[in-house]
Amino acid sequence: SGAVRLDSRMRLLVLVLVLGGAFLDETLWGAQVRTECRFQNGTQRVQMLDRYFWGRQEYVRFDSQVGKFVALTELGRPDAEYWNREFLQSEKADVDRFCRHNYGIDWPFARDRRVQPIVTITPMDHPTTSQNILLICNVGRFFPPDIEIKWFKNGEEEEGSHVSSTDLIRNGDWTFQTEVMLETQLERGDVYTCQVDHASLKEPVTVQWDPQSDAARSKMWTGIVGCILFLVFVTPGVFLYVKNKKGDDGATWLGCSLPVPPPFLSPFRERDMVLHGPDDPLGNT
Repeated sequence: SGAVRLDSRMRLLVLVLVLGGAFLDETLWGAQVRTECRFQNGTQRVQMLDRYFWGRQEYVRFDSQVGKFVALTELGRPDAEYWNREFLQSEKADVDRFCRHNYGIDWPFARDRRVQPIVTITPMDHPTTSQNILLICNVGRFFPPDIEIKWFKNGEEEEGSHVSSTDLIRNGDWTFQTEVMLETQLERGDVYTCQVDHASLKEPVTVQWDPQSDAARSKMWTGIVGCILFLVFVTPGVFLYVKNKKGDDGATWLGCSLPVPPPFLSPFRERDMVLHGPDDPLGNT
């Protein structure tokens, strides 16, 4: 409620300590505070926003340009009234104490940081019609956040309601990502290009996609998989067939046949045959 107003950098931690374990889970999952500092012409014009959320809904906001706490829902009305009486001067001081102070620390790093975007194109079937396709230009891991992304079809820029984009997503490591979608109907010979212009690039990067090349790659992989399956299932049968066919003439190991030598005759057997004759091994005449 409006009984306590906590510093935005330590607010959640202190809420947990003050309100105790019975309120711990609801505090961690339900309450969020986001402080934003916006700069124009360096630190000549600074805007600080302290935004308070409950259950993902913003209910109180402090805007340094407005100069006071403003309730955005009925839940935030008692908090805004109490904080304006007790903590307004401290909140205004945070514009210098927090925003301008951190600008001097972070700006040299952010000013010189350049990370080139990674650009890929992903085709997807359109969920509402089988005739159209959705081409997604994925642009990821870039910094600074300002970026320009365009779709081209056969060299002409695509604009209008069939081109849409997602919000800029923070990766949490000083990089960003976003996607720009193009809804289109494929025709033979069409070539689609996603062009990305960014401060980290000397010139815009372009990635092309055309249905024929994608279909050709699909057919190639289908053929490769088919050949592998053919070898897996056919080779054992051929091996067994060759082994059974050559079993009478020789021994076969791993597809190689070797002749079987004639049986070895004992020298004692040859001597008995000379003494007694071949027709009477017992010596009877």
